[in-house]
Amino acid sequence: IKVAERYLEYLKELDHYQKDRRTTIENKNSQLVGQASIVTSIFSLFVPLLINNFNGITFYITIPLSIIFLTVLTHYLLTILHSINTLKINRYSYATRKTSTITKEKRANSELEFLNEEISDLVYSINQCAQIDNKKGDNLIFATRCFEIANFGFAILTVSIIISTFIIKKETTEIKIKNLKEINLTIPDTLNN
Repeated sequence: IKVAERYLEYLKELDHYQKDRRTTIENKNSQLVGQASIVTSIFSLFVPLLINNFNGITFYITIPLSIIFLTVLTHYLLTILHSINTLKINRYSYATRKTSTITKEKRANSELEFLNEEISDLVYSINQCAQIDNKKGDNLIFATRCFEIANFGFAILTVSIIISTFIIKKETTEIKIKNLKEINLTIPDTLNN
């Protein structure tokens, strides 16, 4: 009985560790969803500004900046996608201790048999939950890498835009009028008004 109690104590510690790990993974995924969503919203506000400022700029500058912009936006969206996948609880069915251990007809009659049943339930639960938590951890790792790439890309994009504004001299567009006589201009008399 003492050995079975030690086994049970060991498994309860493993179960507690697994639950703490799951909570940490889910909390970090929630934070990533929030942070990436805010940054994506703010980042998307740059689109109209960039389109207005890129008019008249050569394709040698517009295309690389657009590619960097789309890459950054894609990585922010991938961060959100993978973090949200972890938070969809209907996709993950966790094993827990079952009531049939004490309600079935052939339930344990002695303390040792009951401890062994409890040990069996915990072993199954821990093994099954560890696989699910590892999948969630993999999602977190991928989302974190995408978030990191997006943040560095955002920094590169910002520096590129700043450098391009100093290097490029935007030419003023010239309007040519062919028949000045056909345009009826009335010049107001500002002296008498």
